[in-house]
Amino acid sequence: MQDNANFISKKFWQNTSIFIILLVSGLTACTSEPKQPDVVVVPTPQATVTVTATPTPTTNVVVTPNPQVTTIVQTEPITDVLVITNANKQTLVNKPVQFQNVNVQSVVGDRAFWVGSSNTQRVFVVLAPNLDAGTAENQVVVKQGQILDLAGVLKPVPSVKQAQQQWKGLTATEAQGLQNQIIYLEANQIKFKSS
Repeated sequence: MQDNANFISKKFWQNTSIFIILLVSGLTACTSEPKQPDVVVVPTPQATVTVTATPTPTTNVVVTPNPQVTTIVQTEPITDVLVITNANKQTLVNKPVQFQNVNVQSVVGDRAFWVGSSNTQRVFVVLAPNLDAGTAENQVVVKQGQILDLAGVLKPVPSVKQAQQQWKGLTATEAQGLQNQIIYLEANQIKFKSS
């Protein structure tokens, strides 16, 4: 019986020792040490998705501080050149535009042209880079007198120097004249209409 009790006592201490060793090993393995990673994971940039929402009819709010300047709170795309030419242009920066059946007044470069009903009621348009790349470049040829549907966003006019660098074919005089326009239309969609 004595031998049996010694055997049980030995086993108890053996099992206790093994348990303590495993516990200490586990705790040591879990302690955090500042390590420098061997690999840095950089997330892949996501593709830009453009969503065009169908505008719902809403009411435009027109505030007229004086007879010459009109400030417009636009809740849907601007659809008339006159809205742009008669408004406080700085309030229209980054507003969406959707013209239908607009006349090309003149072409000033490979990607730049004027649209509107006259020389005083017109908007400067520049084709977005996506319309000037790859096979689209050969398909998008704008000529004076054409009728177009255009969609895009109003952007602030860059400096004279930047305008000439960005829009090839633009003369210094034309670039200087753009400064009075304050904004231009960056067209990301164009549709040629039959005349």
